[in-house]
Amino acid sequence: MSRTCDVAIVGAGFAGLAAADVLARKGLDIRVFDENPYVGGQLLRRPGGTSHGPGDFEFDGIKRSGLRLIASLARRGVNSGTQVLGLFPGNTLLVEDGDGRVSEISARCILCAPGARETYIPFKGWTLPGVISTGSAQILIKSSGMLPAKETLIGGLGPLPFVLAREVSRHGGKVLAVLDYGGVSDKIGFMRVLPRNLPKLLDGARIMALLALSGIRVRSRMRILEASGKTRLESVVAARAARDGQIISGTETRYPTECLAVGFGFAPNIELLLQAGCAADHLPERGGWVARVGNLLETSLENVFAAGEVTGIAGARKSMIEGRIAGLAILERLGCPAPGAPQLLQRLARERRDELRYGALLNRMCRLSGDWVSRVPEETIICRCEDVRMADIRKAMAHGFVTPGALRKACRCGLGNCQGRICSPIIRDILAAETKIGPGRISPPSVRPPIKAVRLGALAEAE
Repeated sequence: MSRTCDVAIVGAGFAGLAAADVLARKGLDIRVFDENPYVGGQLLRRPGGTSHGPGDFEFDGIKRSGLRLIASLARRGVNSGTQVLGLFPGNTLLVEDGDGRVSEISARCILCAPGARETYIPFKGWTLPGVISTGSAQILIKSSGMLPAKETLIGGLGPLPFVLAREVSRHGGKVLAVLDYGGVSDKIGFMRVLPRNLPKLLDGARIMALLALSGIRVRSRMRILEASGKTRLESVVAARAARDGQIISGTETRYPTECLAVGFGFAPNIELLLQAGCAADHLPERGGWVARVGNLLETSLENVFAAGEVTGIAGARKSMIEGRIAGLAILERLGCPAPGAPQLLQRLARERRDELRYGALLNRMCRLSGDWVSRVPEETIICRCEDVRMADIRKAMAHGFVTPGALRKACRCGLGNCQGRICSPIIRDILAAETKIGPGRISPPSVRPPIKAVRLGALAEAE
């Protein structure tokens, strides 16, 4: 079955909701698709997956803005639980609804705002049950009201490990420690930009104060060496690292624990745009491979726009600003411009530049040098889906398979259920370190439809 609309928006996070709010004021036929059963993205989850009520209060101003958007769009037909499988010529989306039915929808304009996902650094034992991502732990708490364990060890880079520690403590759990891969000096440059972003500064200070009051230890420049256990996680070994990343002998500490939550920053979800043929650029200051967009956020494909984390990792405020810019640009394209749009776009462009500066420091703080690759043991699993180990990758590279596509053919890394979403950034880092080629010269892997797993029968029924 094929349907048509004025605008199709992929992603109901901050960028998608902000754009939908701008477009809805003109009475356009808008369809918003999100594969999750809720709207608002990760930041606006709450226990039980229910939507926030009008009487709820949220300290964070950007979250309050997001909640208002959800309330205003609640009756405008957001298609939750619908995943997009592909984007094809003629601005046609292939979608699968919550009942497993596949259909096509064509739009005059499309906005892609699918957000980002966490990135990881592999270590021995990271596939054991009990080792989870910081985002997964947040989902358990926010969606189900469940703690990941009675006692949780948290590690990684960036703000999210500290945010998770606060969430676990606030819900009655015990945080054994926060193993921060960075150091205090790494955050000095980051602090310089925060006075322009007072809410972020206040929220960060509040989190650190709460951790201190709760007695949660924060250990800087720590590296997780091994997670061990017979059938599930039983303990974690970590050690302190010098400024150059080398492990300091004699600083190893073993933490008995049933749960380790780790996260090392974020990567933009650009698979749909790559599959459609949109141009992309490697920009480390924006989190890696991002969609190439103009000032009004149009991609290299006509009438296809991108907003939010797919144009650069910088947080919710930047996503909301870009959603508004894209919404105003689409209105102009469709011949129904908003009053005062040029002046509003100028102001939004300035705000976007400020957020991109913040994002550049955030991504720098979440970036490790490639020296971690040399310390990965041969038996460490790199591709979890296909059980590909570091030894397999090094052997394939020794035989000349030195691109992501070639490694796929040689040892099937990236061909499992996740379609490379977990291991692709890891493999690019390995290639960059082992071949001495800059990461910007290692292209992202090719993406073919369907970009998400779907039943063959559902495709046949649609055909």
